[in-house]
Amino acid sequence: MLQDLLAFVVSVLIVDPLQAEMRDRLAQIRAPQAIIADVRTCAETSLPKLADRAMAEPLWVVTTALNVWTGNTAPEEVLGGTSAECNAAIKAARVYLESRGA
Repeated sequence: MLQDLLAFVVSVLIVDPLQAEMRDRLAQIRAPQAIIADVRTCAETSLPKLADRAMAEPLWVVTTALNVWTGNTAPEEVLGGTSAECNAAIKAARVYLESRGA
């Protein structure tokens, strides 16, 4: 029950805003839909791992949520280390963003 609650909190306060930011940035520069879809999948699949981290480190949730909402934390910093697939998706998005100057 507590883990489900923390997963919801992490989703609403951290994952959803980060995913939306990446989606918006990629859409602005007209990135391929495959890259946008990979980032969305990364965000969705990262939730269980981030919820586990929230269980172990409650303070992490608070500080990360604040940093996300104030713009002090980039999506890559939170989502990038959650899985190999996320690392690949974030890397592809970052390369595309950098190549477009965004």
